[in-house]
Amino acid sequence: MKGPGYAIGEWHFEPRRGVLRGPGGVEVALRPKTAQVLSYLAERCGQVVARDELIETVWPGVYVTENGLTQCVAEIRRALGPDEALLRTLPRRGYLLDIASPAALPAAPRAQRGTPVLALLPLRLPSGDDRQLAEFADILLDAVVGALAGLREPIVISANSTRNLAGSPEPVPVLARRVGADYLASGSMRRLGAHVRLSMEVAEASQGAVIWHRAFDLTVEGLLAAPDELATTIAYAVLPRLREAELGTALRRQHDLGAYHLMLEGQRRMFRLERASFDAAGDMLRQAAALDPGFAAPHAALANWHSLRIGQRWSDDPAAEARALEAEVRQALELDGNHARALALLGHNCAILHRDYARAQDLLDRAQEMAPNDAETSLWASPTLAYTGRAEEAVRGAERAIRLSPEDPLLFRYQHFLGIAHYARGAWDEAAEWGLRSMRSNGEYTSNLALTAAALAAAGRTEEARLVVSRLVALVPSHRVSVTVTRVAFRDAEVRAQYGRHLIAAGSPP
Repeated sequence: MKGPGYAIGEWHFEPRRGVLRGPGGVEVALRPKTAQVLSYLAERCGQVVARDELIETVWPGVYVTENGLTQCVAEIRRALGPDEALLRTLPRRGYLLDIASPAALPAAPRAQRGTPVLALLPLRLPSGDDRQLAEFADILLDAVVGALAGLREPIVISANSTRNLAGSPEPVPVLARRVGADYLASGSMRRLGAHVRLSMEVAEASQGAVIWHRAFDLTVEGLLAAPDELATTIAYAVLPRLREAELGTALRRQHDLGAYHLMLEGQRRMFRLERASFDAAGDMLRQAAALDPGFAAPHAALANWHSLRIGQRWSDDPAAEARALEAEVRQALELDGNHARALALLGHNCAILHRDYARAQDLLDRAQEMAPNDAETSLWASPTLAYTGRAEEAVRGAERAIRLSPEDPLLFRYQHFLGIAHYARGAWDEAAEWGLRSMRSNGEYTSNLALTAAALAAAGRTEEARLVVSRLVALVPSHRVSVTVTRVAFRDAEVRAQYGRHLIAAGSPP
């Protein structure tokens, strides 16, 4: 009888025993370190795992050359035999394991798995021998799958499981059934003079209806230079459309929402920053966490919910709210130790709530190492950089986050954080303009209103500043400069005092 483990092609891997069981019951025992390498790769199926990450995990605190890892990989491939191609080496990036083909493991019923499954088909290329385009298309396929896997949703099928579908003439519903997906992403590449046109689309599986389409124009010279950032941009463009489609389908059903869909609806209500809707969002997120105790995402969303409650000044006990925030982050990390966003949010709040800048920067650095191309992870790092005097880095980080996720439902926060960064560098007009953009995106975001009023006053735009203060006081009648200055996290006391003077000039009650 098979024990708990992973299906890898025709094999079943049992990590606890370190054994691969093949057809006919044949068993291959792996050396302990080789079994640890395979277990780590299997846990991260469909994701690129760096060589350094594997070495640090399997041989912690021990100096080991890459030869030790290479031997383990070779042993795994020998054991897999005809299925050795499932373990791929990606030059200068690491290893990627496809643990199961669609035939090996049938797709779980949708009602059980909740989170949608997306498959990315190989890019279509024009006829002819264009090796540069073919190489880029292959790299981009892996990079997009890796970017989506890093976002923790949707579930994304390994590129190895879809490569054999290149050029298939079958319709979307048929292809989707073959790979067990709810959505199919596909695209094409062709040269247009000195540029390359990349067209991408995502279709819903049951009917084949396109829910998202976008074209990218790339220079030939830069084609191979930035596949990871392009892949992340694609992933972030796809995700909001997929969430909208999922939520629309779920809300049309006449039965209770599952944990994933409850989380989506809770986040949708939370992002409005309307008090009644926001409170209901918290209840939905707690319900989602209770429905699926092993699901990290609702806990990360609840941490974000607590963070916004503190920032909006809706909490009667900010200290207790901060403890609740950190408890949710820790629960998310306990369930998913590689949840970079949760780690970054914890780092952000170490700076904002506790003024522990050194620990904050350590947590943020670790989060960015885990997910260097994740927009939200980069975003959380920006204010801490601004508050500790590294304003230029803060600007670059916030700008990159906006570039990666320009359609994010929390775009108002991205714009606000960029405003903080510009304020920290003394660029008052730029800070004011980004603050005003954030207001246009969401006029209920009170943290941004204070910063925008201060920036406008600093830029000499007093009348505009007073209008913003009027809006702020209407939303937060208790607003006082003396209280606000104690909450702003600039490490330099003179910068905090300057912020207070700017708020006074804007007409804020002292």
